[in-house]
Amino acid sequence: MNQIQCGVRRWLTSGLLIAGVLVGVGYGQTPGGQAPAAPSPSPASQSSSPDKIVLKVGDESVTQREVDAFIQALPPQAQRTLAAQGRKSLGDEYTLMLVLSQDALKRHLDSTPDFQQMLALRRRQLLAAAAYQEITRQSVVTPEEINKYYAAHQSEFDEVRVNQVVIRIKPEGAKEGVPGLTAQEAKTRADEIRKALSSGDDPKKVAEQFQVANVVRVDAEPFPVRRGNMRPDMEKAAFELKEGEISPVFELPQTLVFFKVASHKARELKEVSSQIENSLRQQKVNSALDELKKNAKTWMDDAYFTPPSQPSQPSPQAPAKPTAPPGGSTTPK
Repeated sequence: MNQIQCGVRRWLTSGLLIAGVLVGVGYGQTPGGQAPAAPSPSPASQSSSPDKIVLKVGDESVTQREVDAFIQALPPQAQRTLAAQGRKSLGDEYTLMLVLSQDALKRHLDSTPDFQQMLALRRRQLLAAAAYQEITRQSVVTPEEINKYYAAHQSEFDEVRVNQVVIRIKPEGAKEGVPGLTAQEAKTRADEIRKALSSGDDPKKVAEQFQVANVVRVDAEPFPVRRGNMRPDMEKAAFELKEGEISPVFELPQTLVFFKVASHKARELKEVSSQIENSLRQQKVNSALDELKKNAKTWMDDAYFTPPSQPSQPSPQAPAKPTAPPGGSTTPK
């Protein structure tokens, strides 16, 4: 069974076909609250009449308009898959949906309490999605608001490019063949690499000299890092260091990480305007939602809706870049 069949079959058998549509029309928003752009209809869809009957199951007919509407409501990834693989599988699964729904009506399953409860829940979900979409549409961000935010938070959009070094430490008592260096070997290697980078050696040359597959990685080319994407202590060091300076060695579980600052860059308004617009729009949407909840005078049974248990210790945060020693998994967090 191909990807389309598996996807639609999951929606059918789990009762989430409507939920799949819901994702497409409401909660499947982009971070900025705008619905993702859908692929354009195929030439065949555009040329034929939308009222043309394209599917029959018993006495029930389905028009091209209905199928196109269903496709447009699917998540973008499912639409792209359909565009690449064709609609035959969707037709087969749509047929199965109608066959099963007709059989359910014959069995009077639509009158059962469970079905009525599920139908009421789906209706609320669709109404909530429609309301969310309308609130998002009304949450307009003006160019003046974008300019004002950028002027007040310009430093937040700074970017630093770094050459990062990652050294894997072998766990104590690890079996033979487990990649990594002992803790002391890792510190010694870090000192050697820092010395080479401090002397002005080209990172490409340093990478060739010290890189060991699955154990030591030296980024020959710098990569950009923006605020909020690093562990706080690492971010502080990265943005305070000058070009050519090298950070201290940061100890993570089974890993040592440090970096050389290659350059700093202040991103211009045109580079970040869409990011600011999305952020401000989402703030407006969240404020509207908070106001709705406040006016609705909601109440919740805290004894039933218990909060998640707090971990005894905070989880360590990610290093500068979700990276990995060569050939290995991501750097331990």
